Amino acid sequence: MNCSACSSRLAAYRDGDLSRADARLVSEHLAGCPGCTALDARLRRVDEALTRVVLIEPAPGFTATIMAKIAALPSPARRRVVWPWFAAYVFATWAIVAMLSALHIVNFSAIIGRVGGFAGQAGVALETLSRLGGHFHVADVAAIAVAIEVVLLAVAATAGRKYLPRLGSALLGARS
Repeated sequence: MNCSACSSRLAAYRDGDLSRADARLVSEHLAGCPGCTALDARLRRVDEALTRVVLIEPAPGFTATIMAKIAALPSPARRRVVWPWFAAYVFATWAIVAMLSALHIVNFSAIIGRVGGFAGQAGVALETLSRLGGHFHVADVAAIAVAIEVVLLAVAATAGRKYLPRLGSALLGARS
C-alpha cells in the first residue's frame, strides 16, 4: 500500500470501518512508514481535541434580539430607474444586433456552431470525469481532475494563441 492510499483510509481505519484485509494493509503500512504514522498521530490528536470541545448555547432571546437590531437599521435609499432611457438602450442594442446580422457583418451561425462544438467537447469531458469518478476514490478523482484541468488550460492557451488573432475578423464576417 502506498502513502496516498493509506492516508485516505486512516479515518475509516481508526473508526473500524475497513475490511480485515484493508485494515491489515493499513496497519502494516503504518508500521513501516514514519510519515503516515505521524499523520495518524496528528489526526488522533485532532479527534481527541474535538471530543473536549464544549458547545456554547446562545442566550435566551438571542435570535429575537439580533433580528430587532437588524430591523432597527435604516433601509438603503431606493435608486430610481429611469425606464425610458433603459428601454431606449435595450431597443438600440437589439436594433444594432439585427442590423449587423442582416448586413452579414456578424455571422451568428458560425459563432453558435463554434460554441456548440465547444459545449459538446466539454460535455464529453464531463461525462468522462463522471465515469472516472465512479471507478476511483474521491482523492484519486480530485488528482485526475486537477491534471485534466491543467491539460485543458494548456490546450486552451495553445488554441487561444492560434484562434484569438482570427477572432476579430470572424466577428466581422470574414471567411477563413
